[in-house]
Amino acid sequence: MTIQPIELPEIIIIGVLALQGAFIEHIHYLQKLRPHGHTIKAIPIRTLSELQQCQALVIPGGESTVISSIASHTPGLLEGLIDFARDPAKAVWGTCAGMILMADIDGVGGGRKKAVKGWQGIGGMKVWRNLFGGQLESFEASLTIPYISNPTKPFNLIFIRAPAVHSLSQNNQVEIIAQLPENLLPPPPPSDSPLGEPNLQDLGKVWLKKGKKMVTSFHPELSGDVRVHEFWVEKCVLGR
Repeated sequence: MTIQPIELPEIIIIGVLALQGAFIEHIHYLQKLRPHGHTIKAIPIRTLSELQQCQALVIPGGESTVISSIASHTPGLLEGLIDFARDPAKAVWGTCAGMILMADIDGVGGGRKKAVKGWQGIGGMKVWRNLFGGQLESFEASLTIPYISNPTKPFNLIFIRAPAVHSLSQNNQVEIIAQLPENLLPPPPPSDSPLGEPNLQDLGKVWLKKGKKMVTSFHPELSGDVRVHEFWVEKCVLGR
């Protein structure tokens, strides 16, 4: 599908879903950016009317089930968020819990628990929540990423109760921006879950992009480094 470019205003309003989780950090990082020809205005999103002001959206880390539950109790918000996530013309970025919500479907620990349908922002992606472990298994990884500015400078990836890609469907046109080395891969999820057999080659894919949609299983908003935010604004929001 060819996405027609949209003429963006000089002031671009980017919403950060502010129902729960680490949303204020995303707002602070976005406000530091100065893309050529535009001004970024980052605002918290708690209502449908606020969402409707936005040209782009960040879904932050936190608890995916809690985020969906709170949104469902706000008139029209959950439906508006799902429509926004599925619209190929809208730039959306999900981090950690946001990555889970952007999946087609996700699984949970225990293997045989019912899979949960996501918002389907990135088609053909199944995600297993908390596969990297609980709070005590949080870790950091320093990677050089050729797609960001100053690519020889390593970026510090912070993983906190992080989800992992269970599997990607074939020919789904997802771009892999960052992948963990083999020694940092999580243990594979069970093969008898409702999600089916995992693809072990997909488990370490921690930063993915598809059109105007992007997901990261790590937390760039805690890194002290704005380059992932800069990448999303330039490539997904502005389409440069």
